Amino acid sequence: MFSATTPSLDSREPEFKAIVLALPDDSMFPLTERQSMPKALLPVANKPMLWYVLQWLEQGGILDIKVVTTREAESDILNYIEVYKGISNVTVKCVNEAHGTADALRQLAPQIKSDVIVVPCDLIIDVPTTQFLDIFRMRRPAIATMFFETMKSEGGGGSTKANNSLPIVGIDQPSSRLVFIQDINPDEGKDSSAIMPIVQKAGKVKEEIAVPMSLVRKFPSMAVSGRMQDSHVYVLQRWVLDYILASPEITSLQDDLLPLFVDAQCNPSLCDETGILKHMRAYMERRVDKDMAVQFGMSDGTDTDSDDPLKVFAYVRRGGIAGRADQIPRYYDLNSIVTKISLDQRVDPSAKLAVQTQVGMDSMVGASSQLDERCLVKRSVVGSHCIIGKNVNIINSVVMDHVTIGDGVDVVSCVVCKLAKIGNKVQLRDCEIGATTTISDDVNLKGIAVPAGSGFSDDEDIQTEFV
Repeated sequence: MFSATTPSLDSREPEFKAIVLALPDDSMFPLTERQSMPKALLPVANKPMLWYVLQWLEQGGILDIKVVTTREAESDILNYIEVYKGISNVTVKCVNEAHGTADALRQLAPQIKSDVIVVPCDLIIDVPTTQFLDIFRMRRPAIATMFFETMKSEGGGGSTKANNSLPIVGIDQPSSRLVFIQDINPDEGKDSSAIMPIVQKAGKVKEEIAVPMSLVRKFPSMAVSGRMQDSHVYVLQRWVLDYILASPEITSLQDDLLPLFVDAQCNPSLCDETGILKHMRAYMERRVDKDMAVQFGMSDGTDTDSDDPLKVFAYVRRGGIAGRADQIPRYYDLNSIVTKISLDQRVDPSAKLAVQTQVGMDSMVGASSQLDERCLVKRSVVGSHCIIGKNVNIINSVVMDHVTIGDGVDVVSCVVCKLAKIGNKVQLRDCEIGATTTISDDVNLKGIAVPAGSGFSDDEDIQTEFV
């Protein structure tokens, strides 16, 4: 699990082009400020998040990978790719300002000739890549996506709470088709609708929602759930990129493209009116091999209904490890979970631990870090080249590289960014400490996000809880 890939030789043309989206994310403030690092390089168990995504793709045989980012983050990501030890051909593409994921793809579409898999840079998941891709290979839907059950949070990791607002999804169980998707707070039920129960937790019905009766008749085995999170992994047929290119009103894959295609697959008039059918036919006409019509999905061998050419499929992951570091509490949770199962050494051989210092089996200490006497590291990750004083407790926290912590400090449920300097007898609880921040002796901070480059002295004692 999460072990590095090994080289293999394959001279065939790539089946997929992988696009890893490493775009700015304000929800991770102050971790991703310019003085810190791009989101894609934030450490999880002392490896950049991007490492896990690249490994996941490589393990599925996807070796043509493009990391898409902005000009501001380009040099940092390029520097990492130069030292990344993988088997894929990874390139970095800088895009102009993009308001959404579809905007970024629109800028890349002319350069892509094959089907494409789009992956966020913050995903860590233990689903075998080939298992997911086989749905696309066998059924040839327009879009294949992935949902997973949210993992229980262990708490810790900063001043904010995770926003667990999830969509309501309906999946036809025999075929795995995604046939319904809606926000958690839908409009009032429409006429000619059926009332469906929503399973939200431990199989219990929490709410009900109105679903079009025509949909219920067509998919009587549809299961409706409100506890599935969208992974933001999308496999798209090449013609879908052409559709995005011709549809500037579509800015987001999750908010615009996916709901439209889900609705259109059961609504032939919508499929026609929006130009989806036109792009499907144009693409198929360009195919020379007649057998591609079957693979394309106009007839997939399992559903020959000619008025049902458009299909969206969903892979559902229940249990296991699956999460996105799209919020700081979830970022901490992934650090905690991955650290527990990591095959790497808990304490790097080059790290130095003084007498009576304890590092739990649920924790990790990076290369060349030094921990003085009577320190305790519990359910936490300490990065590389950190200098930790005496009698320091680090609990439920992430401490990034090159952090200096004085004597008698408590760091509880915090994320401390690189190059921060924390004085003696400082108390930190439920905080995010930005990069290069300096905190003087005897400061007490609770429930606060400290911007990068800030400074606090003992006359600025803060105990403000931020929701």
